Amino acid sequence: MAWRFKASKYKNAAPVVPKPEACIRDISVGSYQTYGNNIAASAAFMAFNVDHNGSSLAVLPIDDCGRKSKTMPLLHAHTDTVTDMDFSPFHDGLLATGSQDCLVKLWHIPEKGLEESLSNAECTFSHKQRRVETVCFHPTADFLLTTTSYTTLTLWDISSEKEMLSNAEHSDVIQSLSWKKDGTLLATSCKDKQVRILDPRLPANSFTHMANSHQSIKDSRVVWLGDANRILTTGFDSGRQREVFIRDLRNFEDCEKSLVLDSSTGILIPLYDPDTGMLFLAGKGDTTVSYLEVTDREPYLIEGIRHNGDQTKGACLVPKRALAVMQGEVNRLLQLTSSSVIPIMYQVPRKSYRDFHADLFPDTTGCEAQLSAAQWLQGHNVPVPRISLDPAKRSAGESPIQPRLGPKPFTPPKLNFSSGSGEDDIKATTEFSFEKVFSVPVAPGHEAMNGVLPNRHGNSWHTIDNENNGINQSPYCVENDFQDKGEECLDDKCKKTIDNIPSSPCKDSIGLFEEENKSGVGLHSEDVSGRDAQPNSGSLEDLPLSSPTSHRKPKTPSTAERRKFYEKRISSVANEQDLQLPADALKFDDVDDKLEDFERASVQRSSIAERRRMYENRSSSVQEAGAADKRSPTLSPTPLRRQDSFKNSKTCAVDEVANKRSPVAIQRQQSQEQTAAGKSQDKKPEPVTTPTPKRTSTVFGRVSKFRHLKGTPLHKSMHIENIRNVSRQISGECDGFHANHERVAVPLSGPGGKIAVFELSKTGKLPDGVIPTLVHGTNIMDFAWDPFNCKRLAVACDDGTIRLWLIPKEGLAEPTNEPHAVLAGHSEKIYFIKFHPLAEDVLASGSYDMTIRIWDLATHTERIVLQGHTDQMFSFAWSPCGAYCATVSKDSKLRVYKPRSKSQAVREGRGPIGSRGARVVWALEGRFIVVTGFDKVSERQIQIFKADSLSVPLNTVGLDVSPAILMPFYDEDSSTLFLTGKGDSTIYAFEVTEEAPYLCPLSHHRCNSLHQGLSFLPKSVCDVSNVEFARALRLTNNTIEPLSFTVPRIKSDLFQDDLFPPTKVTWKPTLTSTQWFQGMDKQPPRQSLKPDGMECLSGAQGVAGSGEKSSSKTSGSTAVSGSLPGSQQPYNHLGWNSDITGATKEKQEQIQRAVGSRMEVNLKLEQDGMEGVDEHEWVSVVFLNLLK
Repeated sequence: MAWRFKASKYKNAAPVVPKPEACIRDISVGSYQTYGNNIAASAAFMAFNVDHNGSSLAVLPIDDCGRKSKTMPLLHAHTDTVTDMDFSPFHDGLLATGSQDCLVKLWHIPEKGLEESLSNAECTFSHKQRRVETVCFHPTADFLLTTTSYTTLTLWDISSEKEMLSNAEHSDVIQSLSWKKDGTLLATSCKDKQVRILDPRLPANSFTHMANSHQSIKDSRVVWLGDANRILTTGFDSGRQREVFIRDLRNFEDCEKSLVLDSSTGILIPLYDPDTGMLFLAGKGDTTVSYLEVTDREPYLIEGIRHNGDQTKGACLVPKRALAVMQGEVNRLLQLTSSSVIPIMYQVPRKSYRDFHADLFPDTTGCEAQLSAAQWLQGHNVPVPRISLDPAKRSAGESPIQPRLGPKPFTPPKLNFSSGSGEDDIKATTEFSFEKVFSVPVAPGHEAMNGVLPNRHGNSWHTIDNENNGINQSPYCVENDFQDKGEECLDDKCKKTIDNIPSSPCKDSIGLFEEENKSGVGLHSEDVSGRDAQPNSGSLEDLPLSSPTSHRKPKTPSTAERRKFYEKRISSVANEQDLQLPADALKFDDVDDKLEDFERASVQRSSIAERRRMYENRSSSVQEAGAADKRSPTLSPTPLRRQDSFKNSKTCAVDEVANKRSPVAIQRQQSQEQTAAGKSQDKKPEPVTTPTPKRTSTVFGRVSKFRHLKGTPLHKSMHIENIRNVSRQISGECDGFHANHERVAVPLSGPGGKIAVFELSKTGKLPDGVIPTLVHGTNIMDFAWDPFNCKRLAVACDDGTIRLWLIPKEGLAEPTNEPHAVLAGHSEKIYFIKFHPLAEDVLASGSYDMTIRIWDLATHTERIVLQGHTDQMFSFAWSPCGAYCATVSKDSKLRVYKPRSKSQAVREGRGPIGSRGARVVWALEGRFIVVTGFDKVSERQIQIFKADSLSVPLNTVGLDVSPAILMPFYDEDSSTLFLTGKGDSTIYAFEVTEEAPYLCPLSHHRCNSLHQGLSFLPKSVCDVSNVEFARALRLTNNTIEPLSFTVPRIKSDLFQDDLFPPTKVTWKPTLTSTQWFQGMDKQPPRQSLKPDGMECLSGAQGVAGSGEKSSSKTSGSTAVSGSLPGSQQPYNHLGWNSDITGATKEKQEQIQRAVGSRMEVNLKLEQDGMEGVDEHEWVSVVFLNLLK
């Protein structure tokens, strides 16, 4: 059979997407402008960027799934976005990260994963003033790391923490790199549109091949095709079409294969499996993952089955050791989306999977390196032994291959600024820890290389002289196994080196851990119970020698061991004191001196992660009263209250005495109480449960009453159909569609600037013919209905005028071009117009002349001019009280004005980045400002600011990549924020809260068709009897359909007073224009939405005694509550805490009496018939328990 007709074993490999339950869900992933894949995987773990900033990583087990908590432990890796990450091919728990903060860090992931957040790296390297672009481990040499930063390529020996090689011969930013599988050559793609092959071990010019590559400066990627002398690159041509090139080193100038894909803007991530020849192309922002098979003959690239799914943020392949080979899984691709990680299994269909299919699974590269970094540098090339994936050839059978996590191979964090720049290199070291020392493996037959003494039996000390450009660094021990020889195995140079190593900050308390050394691991010192431990007590002479047969390495006790030992000693001291003190008194003077020696090992000397964990264990998520107003937006958003701050009456006297003590004494008292209780029970003390206010959030997010809101289009009989020529050329600053409870205004296409006005009372299909319109004679920029006069429509035009129209009561009967009034004041075309929310006849307009003018429509005059803008204004919004206004503009500035006091902005902050448009809206009684816009990569995002502090957003939520500007609509009563864009089919919903995360996602509504605009109606239109809390009108290409938003409730026949607080009367004016311009402020009246004859839900439930209790418990919440005039019932934006009336109480008592008369109640208790014990016997038992 000819080769071209030969069938491939992997031709029909199909992607199998698991159910949502088998994916990692409810994570927050942003859009990061990096050259990395944003996700990496080993045989044990996966790591990926989280949050909008991307400076933290989530590290999860490779087979993890399900919803993830917003409080899950994270790897707080860097202070800026993590640009790239990579797992070691020989240690599944070894992770390297690079960041925009110019640092490269090494992390050791515990065997059980992250049980608490991790922020202390094992090793740190610096690239000076350039951000790190790529991070990659060597495929054959252990502990050899490759990083790139701008034009510099650096190789690091991480076992000795020194720079081995550096190459700065690239002319522009290195965008991607890839090692050949045998580890001899390295391929790079660069922003100068060239691809290079280099041998880093060559002394002079290390480039062996160079060629012109993709002719675009956009991101390009390179991957080596296994052991073959071929590379594959992806990128863009000069016309921004995506390309795939295959090059052979024998003819590097010309492409062996060139494939043009499409014109998408997504950067292609090539993922290649050398065992099967399978190539996966995942584009950032794409919804398609392509599969191609790479061959060594024509046609070179054979397309397979594509996968269509969610939008890709990143992708990576899982190592072969983690695959389910007995299910025909030949590859597994992890797809990172904005909210999930989807494991896509590529399965070759076979009739049966009971047997191992050896033809699908050739031997793969193992995980045990035969080379060290120093040996590779000397020119040795030893391949990694291959392993079989056949379960029959494994001792564990069909169970997954055990991940090789490996030991912790580093010294403590040491900042190494060596980047080959010469004498300006800075060397800074910290403490020395025997726990993190590791031996570089030596290949057989090579006894001494690069200053490393031979040690294959763990019987001597090894040091490495770290040299960089002639400057000697402090040598560190590579292996510290001891035998009975003790110090005889050390030379003078090594002794001097160890003596000069700075001691750990916690070594002043080394003597505390003498009891922990019974297992042979730990530090040895004399008894220090009667004296303070010296800072240098951890010298070499104090270290015990390991048995030659055990080969154990002494190590510094961890923070957890210190805390455990500290608590044991404290509990023993506390128990001794309890025998001498009465039960109702606590004395600290006698204990202070004994605790002084242990103070250094307390929480004050532990790491940040330990302190945070200890604090969280002794705290509960309870907000302090007024905390939201006092906290800084840059700090933790929700201060936590200690559980033991809820004191009962019995401990008041003790608190008064303890408060007079120093804070240290109070801290010791709490530690003594907890540890003494733990020792008496011979187990870890359980956290004390105290009555706390009801939490408003859980580990899965905020508990919202509107979490499951539902959007439903009303019956077709209420639609307005057959609307023709809807304009799609309206200005981006205009929402394009406005409505009130009587009529709607729709712009129509064509010359003359036409607006059609339809009566909501006249529904159905419009007759064919001419639609009556308002003709302006110029282009329309924006329009708005008067909120207090349903007949008046204001229209802004590009000639700088504002036309006021009065619609007849029966509606428009014919086209008209005669407005009621014309306002002229702006010198250029107008961006927007907005009516005042409380005062009638007050209108604000913003123009290209960079001014905002506020008009008095009663006199048709201009009263106030606001200045200070330097670029185009995108949006304007009045505050709910009407005293302030906010704008967002093209110069990425968010401004707040107080119009009646000052013409310049009173506050200014950083708004959304980008020039594509933005919107602004006030929330939560005007204390917060929500801004929608775009980021650098055109992803739509939502930002929320504290109104009195615009410097830093409290939270930023990224949605998707779309050109449509998000239009926000805020419902004050439910604190629900609706967002959608022109041309979208989804209406996003979020609840705005006063506590983190401030924007809580609700159920989004997906429409059947695209819409051109959305407009919400006043609250008085809602049908509260059907639990409808919001109603909107949606404009499509040819119809207007009403949309009802409801909340599912079981007892829908009752008035849901927890969902419908008294609403503000926004359809009637509160002030006149004269009163407002004179400086008067007045809150609008509130009106109950309860229909006549409908009973309240709270009254039917009969929470008679809970009204006062709930009001007292919620006194610490940050929701603003007030009193309705003429009513004694408190309310807030979250609900309506109604009291029980006397009639309801009487009805409850009647029900209780009726039930009691029909049921036989036995008031006798079971223990009444039991025999007790004498009083003296009872006292004796209690006394014995106390002695125990």
